[in-house]
Amino acid sequence: MKRNRLSRLSLCFVLALTSVVPSSFHLQDNASAENFNPEKPGNAAENGDPKTLYDLAGRYAKGDGVPKDPAKAADYLRRAATQGYAYAETDLASYYAKGIGVKKDAEEAAQWYRKAADHGDPLGQYCLGYCYVNGTGVARNSDEGIKWWRKAAEAGLAEAQNALGQLFMNRGPIFATNYINYSESAKWLSKAADQNYIPAMNNLGFLYQYGWGVEKSPEEAVKWYRMAAEKGDAKAQANLGMMYQDAFGVTKDVVTAYKWFILSAEQRDPVGKHFLEDYKLHHVLTTNQMDEARQLAADFRAHLTASKFTNAPSR
Repeated sequence: MKRNRLSRLSLCFVLALTSVVPSSFHLQDNASAENFNPEKPGNAAENGDPKTLYDLAGRYAKGDGVPKDPAKAADYLRRAATQGYAYAETDLASYYAKGIGVKKDAEEAAQWYRKAADHGDPLGQYCLGYCYVNGTGVARNSDEGIKWWRKAAEAGLAEAQNALGQLFMNRGPIFATNYINYSESAKWLSKAADQNYIPAMNNLGFLYQYGWGVEKSPEEAVKWYRMAAEKGDAKAQANLGMMYQDAFGVTKDVVTAYKWFILSAEQRDPVGKHFLEDYKLHHVLTTNQMDEARQLAADFRAHLTASKFTNAPSR
């Protein structure tokens, strides 16, 4: 049974789970856009070089110098993938998994993930692991899935490190107590969190909150919850709000708690929504305090938006 919450009546701190298929692919634009012509002699359309084909797929995927065309992107990915180019194999698999430019086909996706995994691409290994864990396009086999997660995690992929971290704390898509190892969970979540992987930050905060695999430290839990919350993670925002509400690792501050519940609820997080409604129904705050919390939330929202705009990658 898949579980994505910890079922505690008093403190329902939230675990952050990863998705089966990452929302972003490898696709990158590594070629100059100046005087770009995909049909020019010597370009990918003629010479079939897998790296150049892959870059051309990225152009059609983004509409960079050419009309955006997912079908053409998939075609160029296929041409690069059939030459054993691992990045293209992973991205083509993701196209089949999501039905981008091709008909959605879970079995075809799993086959290409397998090729990419065998060629050593950590993202392909991670995705193949999820195929096995969920029985998507292949027969369900948790041990096989974990094997590929571990390969990807050992290669440094934060998503895989977080997946192992969840596994060893008995959370995530695999719910089986025989995998529980909190020390291992802390090890992998720390590696992912140190790479600024936001779900791992929240999950690591959870371990510190309860002292699972690490020395119990509400202050350390607050640190990791805050790092994730300030990056916009709804679950971490709800968790941080509860820390302020219950004075765990911080001085009690119901205005700040309400601010974080507002921000979490805006992203439709069930825990954030629950506490937001609870505050409204039970008059926990005065009208002035609620107005102050709303202003704090608005200021945070504006800051986060400005930060994302400033840090957006340049073309």
